[in-house]
Amino acid sequence: MSIPQGKITVEEYHRYQDISDDRLEYLNGIIKAIAGTTIEHEMIVMRLVRKLSECLEKKGCTLVTGSMRMHSLECDKAFLYPDIHIYYGEVKTEKLKHGAYALVEPTIIIEVLSNATKNYDKGDKFECYRRIKTLKKYIMIESNLEDNKPTVHVRNLENEKRFIEDVLELENILEVLGCELPVKDIYGV
Repeated sequence: MSIPQGKITVEEYHRYQDISDDRLEYLNGIIKAIAGTTIEHEMIVMRLVRKLSECLEKKGCTLVTGSMRMHSLECDKAFLYPDIHIYYGEVKTEKLKHGAYALVEPTIIIEVLSNATKNYDKGDKFECYRRIKTLKKYIMIESNLEDNKPTVHVRNLENEKRFIEDVLELENILEVLGCELPVKDIYGV
């Protein structure tokens, strides 16, 4: 199945997603197929899930991985698959066709960066995510260590419209809703 070039409607996006074996994101009227991941990417996601899940659950939060679609009305009806999205309190959903649904109103979003997705995750996706009224933190984790040192970019909401970015390295601690995780544990070192 070929993905259309140029802008399409939300209804057209849903038709493509319904017949596709791939996860398709929809942002600013454009469909983007989500590429496969590397082992490094997957190991980072699995370590985060393993280390954060229990702590977050005790705090009344739900951690969801990238196989679950997230919907944002604030971003021109965007449908995205963040690597990890975390919801504080009750998880709200939006019903879609054929019994499917998408989650709405995340508190924290985590993306694991690769060379292929880095610009998209830091650019267009962040511009969408920053408009989500419930979002308090956006975390981006470098996975390609051939070109970069282990680095975690944390964008915290400072006020209604402004995020401040901190950069964490191996010796730092990542704080996620009161759960602390050494950056070295994210990378398995």
